[in-house]
Amino acid sequence: MSLIFYAHPLSTYCAKVRIILKLKTINFVEQLPPGGSYHSNAYHKLIAAGSIPAIQDGSFVLHDSDAIAEYLEDCYPLPTMRASDPQQRAYQRSVARYHDTRLEPALRTLFRFIRQTDTHQVDTAISVLTDCFSRLSNLVDPTPYIWAEQLCLTDCAYPTTMFMAQDVSAALGQTIELPTKLKLWQSALYEDQTIRQVVDDNRAAV
Repeated sequence: MSLIFYAHPLSTYCAKVRIILKLKTINFVEQLPPGGSYHSNAYHKLIAAGSIPAIQDGSFVLHDSDAIAEYLEDCYPLPTMRASDPQQRAYQRSVARYHDTRLEPALRTLFRFIRQTDTHQVDTAISVLTDCFSRLSNLVDPTPYIWAEQLCLTDCAYPTTMFMAQDVSAALGQTIELPTKLKLWQSALYEDQTIRQVVDDNRAAV
């Protein structure tokens, strides 16, 4: 039986899991949440947390993109996408958490300003997002990826988010300039054919 992947095309969290599933060539079927939305009662009966992404592997269900990424790495260890060294592995997880707790929420804030004219609030939100990217640049040193020449779970969180930040900012008449280090990382990630396809699909949806 194929693993079921509950996702939405707009979500960067779903894009992260989608990249991992494809890089690991896992047999899966992607579906919208039952009822058409993660707010539906039908979905909440299946996924009590009521969030996306989620997976169903037989009778086992799991939510949260980081938890899913770790589960997939445990169950489908090839290609390896997590360091064996405890300190390197902890570092990779910390950078993944930075995406989910700092960068993505700052990006999500921008969506409320689409078609609004409050430039002060937009400028403030862009400033917060720019600061998040600046801090990320100090946190990482991709060569060209977080795990040197090897893609890791953490890398998969960032490509759609970086492109989305640029696209949504442009829709607001603003420009997000990524630090040079992040531009190079973004380019290296986008050169991977699997990642490029997921990014392009996500950008089209947005």
